[in-house]
Amino acid sequence: MADTIPLHLILAAYNEASVLENVIKEIRATVNCSITIIDDGSEDNTGEIARQLGVGLVQHPINRGAGAACQTGILLARQLKWKTVAFMDADGQHIPSDLIKLLNQMKATNADLVIGSRFMKKGNEVPGMRRIYNNLGNLLTNIFCKSNYSDTQSGFRLLNVKAINNINLLQDDFSYCSEMIIQGEELGLKIVETPIAVRYTDYSVSKGQDFQVGLTTAFHLLWKLLFK
Repeated sequence: MADTIPLHLILAAYNEASVLENVIKEIRATVNCSITIIDDGSEDNTGEIARQLGVGLVQHPINRGAGAACQTGILLARQLKWKTVAFMDADGQHIPSDLIKLLNQMKATNADLVIGSRFMKKGNEVPGMRRIYNNLGNLLTNIFCKSNYSDTQSGFRLLNVKAINNINLLQDDFSYCSEMIIQGEELGLKIVETPIAVRYTDYSVSKGQDFQVGLTTAFHLLWKLLFK
């Protein structure tokens, strides 16, 4: 029987029709919580599958990017007065049971933002190029932070009501991951990490950043930080 947990789950999805049903079924078999899909302008039938599965659905008319989808999720949580909202990738990379770990970490530390770190857990097999992207992201992000974070690019996050009501993302692309942490520190939010498991398939790797996207993301982040 799935554990009932007091949070709302957001999955940002772009062309995830081939895996979305399995991802939702795994979540429902593991935890009992509300689920909302932010369909970021998908060109396949991601939105239709979400409707058939009976989950919440918000659709962007065009593909705007991961950061824009995350901000839409935050605005939805703010509008509906949710007390906690979690974000997971929709490609099957994350393990639903780790939602309980994030929630327990938030309760234990009284944190406002909990980040699931792939690099705090031994045994995670992260592809070499993905490690390079993450190391670069960590370097650029931690330069502008008081604390040092092990996985600044993780999309697996849990926000409490203070974070929901105060974070306002401006970056539409993947640089939102860093932006949220830097902005959170500036707002005085308590940010902690907790170990999570991760599984990479050919499909999930294909959905991530390639070299060109990684460079563009880094450039956008630096531009915002230096000239904001």
